[in-house]
Amino acid sequence: MEKEIETISVSIPAKMIEEINRLANVENISVDKIMVKALSQYIRNNEVWQHIFERGEVWAKELGIESEEDVDELIHEFRREQSTNKNSL
Repeated sequence: MEKEIETISVSIPAKMIEEINRLANVENISVDKIMVKALSQYIRNNEVWQHIFERGEVWAKELGIESEEDVDELIHEFRREQSTNKNSL
């Protein structure tokens, strides 16, 4: 079964090409595989961060957080509680 592959053209800084070629040589794999691995990792990281942001929005709504000021206040409140708990030991 043959994989569907498309060829694209991208501009990459010369220094980065040097590093890509070095990695391909060290890992004994093709530059194409390096690029596919890098793009796959980028896409996966993007998906993970998107999930984190979506969860953050849900938690913010549950906690009634509507602004950065609300976040700052929650942080200060948490730190005050931590300080109070340490002092009471």
